[in-house]
Amino acid sequence: MTKILVKSLMATTALALGSTLAHAGGNCHGSACYKLVSTPPVYQTVSEQVVVRPAQRVARYIPAELSTVSETVVVQPARVVARHTSALYGTVAETVMVAPARKVWQVSVDMFGNKTGCWVVAPAQYATRHRQVVVREAQVHHETIPAVHAERSRTVMVRPAMVQHDIIPAEYATRHRQVMVHPGSTSWAPVRGY
Repeated sequence: MTKILVKSLMATTALALGSTLAHAGGNCHGSACYKLVSTPPVYQTVSEQVVVRPAQRVARYIPAELSTVSETVVVQPARVVARHTSALYGTVAETVMVAPARKVWQVSVDMFGNKTGCWVVAPAQYATRHRQVVVREAQVHHETIPAVHAERSRTVMVRPAMVQHDIIPAEYATRHRQVMVHPGSTSWAPVRGY
């Protein structure tokens, strides 16, 4: 029974496939037939200006103009010498917060094995910190030592150095290249009936 059913199904498939191939071939008639039409892409030559050598900036150095002058200069500036008396320190103890109060999740188990979770407020934690404080400020007594002067000659700039820039313009050339004006396309077009 199964072999007969399989043979019948194969015969029906072959008949439908043959009919489809006949419609797709040269025996196609009517508005249900199409043919594949391809249009090649269209190219065009365009001209464009390209930079062969970019513009350049050439620098010309003009040195500075110098002169010699005499002047009184400070060999050693006046200075103030400080005589220090050290500060006197002491140690004080103070209570500081180590951790702020916070909520913690606490789970407890009763005698029957049941778990209960609660938010419990944990108090802040404090500790004693020792630190140094100034009992008496440091004292400073100042002594002024006058400056020491001398004559010296030095070279000064009358006119600074300059850099003059000249611009060499860029060089261009014409380049020709192919560009696609319209891409090719492939579509199905209806076949006219005979």
